Amino acid sequence: NLAVMPRAYTIARTATAPVADFQEAVAQYDPRQYVLVEATAGTATATDVQSGQPQPAEVLASGNIELIALAEIVEPSWLILNDTYAPGWRAFVRPVDTAGEPLADEQELPITLVNGNFRGVQLNDSGRYEVRFRYSPTSFLVGGLTSLMGAVILLLGMIVWLWRRFFDPNAQLSGARSVAKNSLAPMMLNLFNRGIDFAFALFYLRVLGPAEAGGYATAIVIAGIYDIIANFGLNTYLIREVSRDKSRAGHFLLNTNLLRIGTGLLAAAPVLLYLWVRDGSLNLLADDISLAVLLLMVGMIFSGMGQLLAGLFYAYEQAERPAVVTTITTIMKVGLGVVALLLGQGFVGLATVSILVNLVTLLILILLAWRHFALKGPWRIDWPLQRRMLRDSYPLMINHLLATAFFQIDIVMMEQINGETITGWYSSAYKWVNAFNVIPSFFTFALFPIISRQVQESVAEARQTFQLSLKLMILISLPLAAATMLAAPFLIGVLGGPEFLPAGAISLQIVIWSIPFGWLNSVTNYVLIALGLERIETRAFIAGVLFNIIGNAIFLARYSYVAAAVTTILSEIVLLAIFNYYLRRKMPAVGWVRLLYRPVLAASSATAVMLLGAQLHWLLGIALGLPIYAAGLWLLGVFNATEQSILAQVLPHRLAVRLGMSG
Repeated sequence: NLAVMPRAYTIARTATAPVADFQEAVAQYDPRQYVLVEATAGTATATDVQSGQPQPAEVLASGNIELIALAEIVEPSWLILNDTYAPGWRAFVRPVDTAGEPLADEQELPITLVNGNFRGVQLNDSGRYEVRFRYSPTSFLVGGLTSLMGAVILLLGMIVWLWRRFFDPNAQLSGARSVAKNSLAPMMLNLFNRGIDFAFALFYLRVLGPAEAGGYATAIVIAGIYDIIANFGLNTYLIREVSRDKSRAGHFLLNTNLLRIGTGLLAAAPVLLYLWVRDGSLNLLADDISLAVLLLMVGMIFSGMGQLLAGLFYAYEQAERPAVVTTITTIMKVGLGVVALLLGQGFVGLATVSILVNLVTLLILILLAWRHFALKGPWRIDWPLQRRMLRDSYPLMINHLLATAFFQIDIVMMEQINGETITGWYSSAYKWVNAFNVIPSFFTFALFPIISRQVQESVAEARQTFQLSLKLMILISLPLAAATMLAAPFLIGVLGGPEFLPAGAISLQIVIWSIPFGWLNSVTNYVLIALGLERIETRAFIAGVLFNIIGNAIFLARYSYVAAAVTTILSEIVLLAIFNYYLRRKMPAVGWVRLLYRPVLAASSATAVMLLGAQLHWLLGIALGLPIYAAGLWLLGVFNATEQSILAQVLPHRLAVRLGMSG
């Protein structure tokens, strides 16, 4: 067949023929030399139409749901793909050089029905382009998410029913049971909420794509910094003071809310200044990221008030109530977020949803507080209290701000230096890191009261507990990091889809190695607080943030997300070194090498085996490596006699006996 057309080809846009009926138009226009489109979709009139010469385009990769084509044009042209047009297909384009390296971020293009059955996209400027066609029907994603949310709602209803059936909210509890109730319920519901948010991320990352996901991540970080300054640690202050004197709960609630309005106005100034400098214009509504930041900030006015009300429940030892409210509104956020995305509002729509969700949350908390608490006042502005709150809450705010900047400043810098698409790739990796960081978060939550008591009784005993905690963190984090490194392409593919590969996977393979150091820092941080060295945190985090900023400023432009991931690891190491320096003022040296060399040696051997097995499949690598790791820990005798006796008290008796930790 000498007249056969290639599967993909380009043709000048001057060959565009708007037609009302394809069947009739074929008699007048040869589809091999013209591009027949519906009259409303055409860019030319009938008098402008000129026949064109099709030029073959190279198909670089082809699968059931994705095809990548390489096209080179010298004038505005169509890229025609002779595959059947169907709803659910999306197209993404980026310019590339002669070596195939991208020259700019990937952008989505609309797909047009051409020649009665096929797909076409328009390329505007001369050059080489890589065009990716991806089948991603929204209906499939919505159906999966809807089914998941239905199961979540049923599970939540069952949890609430069981809680109300077996727990009497009016019963008098012992101190230990009260602590358990007010820590376990919020902890489990917090984990539940994170799971819902993670499931939603699987949906919105696919809908937004890397570029918009990067913009959304940037907006969240900027707005989050505003929220930290605006809250000013006032919710912690409220919990502490109301728990001491509940008769003045209304007085503290009024004054903390009034002060938060003032700190919110002050916090808005530097954020607005940054957005103005970033955009180079006072019209902040013209840029999607700036608009999203402003919308998120409006929503945070309501969420800040809601946090203060939630603090009342913590002070009254009813922490499960705001935790359930948060879960309900998280489900609502997902539902409204899906609607916003389906309406094509992008991440600006998600930011708008946050206003409604936070407002509803606030109203529910107001209703609950009105029903359960007698808030008598006095309802007046207490200026001495305002000044005292500013003074006492400032250290809490500044440490929270520095800790957040330490982990997230690279997102803001990357968006400015490398663009939104690369930021989206990198932020997808961080979602897995943040998911894994639930482990040290819950661990330190349980550790802090224990080590605080031991510090008062015996520093030597506290040191033993600290060493065992460090060892447990490293024992868990090292194999987790190694397994994640191998599974990274699969994990990122599940989370965001092929659009986030391979860059998201490469980012995860590197940045995951920050968690061993980060988890050690998490434990060490709380030990410093228990030792009364919390003010040292400020100096340490300032040094860590400066190191992070300088490292990213130097290397981001050249090494992109790789630089950000490596800098994150090095920043954690710097922070750990500073923590250790100050720790030795109040506690004998930990002995890091003696403490950690056995786990590191076992993990290194296991990782080598994992890498060999992964040459066939990553699952095989993990399956081979984990037993090697366990055997290495046993052969090297990781736990000493004292640590074995401590673990024997925690582990089930039969397991402790099998492990040789109990007689």
